[in-house]
This record gives sequence, structure tokens and C-alpha cells, in this order.
Amino acid sequence: MTKFAIIENAKRTARMCFVGIAIPHQPSLADGMFGPIRSEKILKFNRKALRNMGKRKVEKVDPRMLGGEDTMIVKMGKPGSRERVEALRSQYEAIDASGENLSPFGWDGD
Repeated sequence: MTKFAIIENAKRTARMCFVGIAIPHQPSLADGMFGPIRSEKILKFNRKALRNMGKRKVEKVDPRMLGGEDTMIVKMGKPGSRERVEALRSQYEAIDASGENLSPFGWDGD
């Protein structure tokens, strides 16, 4: 998408000039033979789609993936730091020692 308003305006005007495409068409009669009448079949463009051609919907990204928000309850160090990894390791070891860690897969540890 360009940043210049004059170019965007020219593109929009060019898109709005075209209504559709005219295709030569010769309709058949009831018995399957082609008649003497020749006409043009108009295939109209979807103007709403043409207007929104440059605008794409962007999915929202979870801010935690971008590193913008730290949601740890008791914050120890920065995310990914050695201090935080050690704090989480000691927390999980304490949970394992108390016997409250229930695995949904039935794993006993060894």
C-alpha cells in the first residue's frame, strides 16, 4: 500500500471507472440451436471488494509473544533470565516434593 494520498486517490478513481466486463454472447434457442441475436453478457465487479483490496485484516497478536507484558504473579528477574529460570525450577521442585503435582498422563517421575 502506498503512502501518497494522490496515488491512492488515482487508484480508487481507476477502480471505480470499471463496472464490469462485457463478453460477446449468443444465446441458444429452445431447440439448442443458436439464434440470430447476438448480445453482450456483463460480468459485474464486486465494488466493495475492489474498494477494500488494499485493506487487509491483521490478526491481533498476544502481547506476551511480543515481550510487552509480564504476567508472572511473583516476578523474579526478567522473562528468560537465569534468575527466573532458577526461581521456577525451585518452585516446581517444591511442588514435586509436596506431592501435589498430578500429571494428566499418569507419569510418576521415572
